Amino acid sequence: MATLPPPKAGVSLPAPKTPREARQERRLQLVLVLVFLFFGFEYAGAKVADSVVLKADALHLLLDIFSLALSLAAMAVARRPPTPRYPFGFKRVEPLAALVNGVLLLLATAEIIHEAVEAVQGDVAPKQTIMLVVAAAALVVNGTSAWLLHGAMGEDHHGHGHDAHHLGHDAHHLGHDDHPHDGHSHGHDDHGHALNLRGAWLHLLGDALGAVAALIAAVVIRLGGPRWIDPAASFLVAIILVVGAVRLLRDAGAVLLGASPKRLDVDEIHAFLMAFPGVGEVTDLRLWTLGAGADAMVAHVTTDGRKGVGISASRAVARAFPIAHVTVQELPAGHDEHVHEHDHEHHDHDHAS
Repeated sequence: MATLPPPKAGVSLPAPKTPREARQERRLQLVLVLVFLFFGFEYAGAKVADSVVLKADALHLLLDIFSLALSLAAMAVARRPPTPRYPFGFKRVEPLAALVNGVLLLLATAEIIHEAVEAVQGDVAPKQTIMLVVAAAALVVNGTSAWLLHGAMGEDHHGHGHDAHHLGHDAHHLGHDDHPHDGHSHGHDDHGHALNLRGAWLHLLGDALGAVAALIAAVVIRLGGPRWIDPAASFLVAIILVVGAVRLLRDAGAVLLGASPKRLDVDEIHAFLMAFPGVGEVTDLRLWTLGAGADAMVAHVTTDGRKGVGISASRAVARAFPIAHVTVQELPAGHDEHVHEHDHEHHDHDHAS
């Protein structure tokens, strides 16, 4: 039996999928197939029923196909290993995909509003029976898809819930039991792909809301209500989608700009390091998100002269907090961090001159 040749020297294979990542990918693939198969049916039904809200929902479904495919591709790229040029890997591809999905969501909302405005000015009433049937089917498919994807997202991580006192006790314990091997530690990295999946889920949620709006509009019109209830329902869906898109853009932008992750408490981590045996002072503590739920931390500490404090503290932090990359660097006692930074700035300025 033929065997595959070994990988070339220096070439790293993509990181293996965790069970959670495999489940997320399967859900995304299943939802993509459902949405793709249902799109043609809903669009044809919307045209026959002359329903604005159903047509908007169907067109948004077409956008969902691209959004879901983009999310799947981003998940695959995010698993690629680090390279010399990209030392943290490609995890930020996922917040970038979420950013694109947020923009697409706003564009889809603009089209929904445009269609609704034209419908308000028209005089054609939708066919209620066909509208009811198609809207009910859309609600089942879109609602199931949104539910499947939401289940794959899982619960948000907000740290371990320790208070500073508990963390100090853990730091002291880990300081005595830890066995360091290097200056960097790789901690928990199983937060999944929540931000990327949230972008795709918002699209599906918008479709489910559009189906609900279409159902309500069809019932109201069938009971003798005004025909403008159909485009009015589209406006309501548009408002909900704008709110979701703005929040998604805000969160994706925060990751790309290097903001500290909300799930990590800077004060708790600072207290943990201060309580670590051998640590005198903690300076320049920085946290940021790499993407795909993976966070990084760097901190400078002064020590009482013990050896290996930075290495041990790095490993202790990685065990106690959900941080993928931890670096705690030792500084000599009495070192002035601000003078150190000023010297670097002055050195850079001399080079620039």
